[in-house]
Amino acid sequence: MKKTGLTLLLVAIVCGLIFWIWSMLSTPIKFESHFAERSKAVIEKEEYIIKLVQGYRDSNPNKKFTTSWDELIDFALNGTMEYRSQIYDENNLKNAAILAELRKDKNWKNERVTRVPARDTLFDDDFGKCRLTEEQIRNLRYIPFTHNTEEFRLDTITYEVGSYRTHLIRCHAPYVKFIDTDTYNQWFWNELNDQFNYFINHQEANEDLKKMKAEGLKATVTRNPKYMIGEAHPIPMDLEFFGISFGSLEEPTNEAGSWGGKAE
Repeated sequence: MKKTGLTLLLVAIVCGLIFWIWSMLSTPIKFESHFAERSKAVIEKEEYIIKLVQGYRDSNPNKKFTTSWDELIDFALNGTMEYRSQIYDENNLKNAAILAELRKDKNWKNERVTRVPARDTLFDDDFGKCRLTEEQIRNLRYIPFTHNTEEFRLDTITYEVGSYRTHLIRCHAPYVKFIDTDTYNQWFWNELNDQFNYFINHQEANEDLKKMKAEGLKATVTRNPKYMIGEAHPIPMDLEFFGISFGSLEEPTNEAGSWGGKAE
């Protein structure tokens, strides 16, 4: 009986060790999948959000972005957009004589302007039908996996250099809002630490960056007052600094994510 009891105890210990090792190996893999899946869901909203904020800006007489989700959603559901098309095809040689005659009137333009519902233009499929339901349009403001309680954060500025002037916008979803930090706390901090080190090592060195590197991630993001990142529109280096952003408040280029803001 003693041998049987000892054998069962050893089997239990071995099984426990196997489970512990499996858990240690599988959790990082699960986190990577979890992180990738949730990030992808946030990024997939980019297509719609970019079209919405650009459409609103282009339809605004002042050509400015807005940080109001109420205004954006109302525009998407009830607004209209101009659609411009040629009256006569400029590439068709048969129209050359007609166009030459019509252009004798200096006020005439080879342009037809119509107004169409914003939702059908912003979110249309290959057949010209809106791909989103009214509920989906209303929910564009919400970060996925937050049970419609957390909105994408919108910030906008006017960027000026000499006579160059344009408007920029940034839309941000902090990781801490849509990643399950309760289940994956350790691996979440590991991910942020990797991003923190990458950010610090790929910025032009200054005193604040040197201090942040010396203090480390947790001390930096919990510091009060916060370190500020950026010049045109400084953003605090806190826990919510890390996330997925569409657009930039620092550089007026498409590559930087200004969403095609045009100079004025």
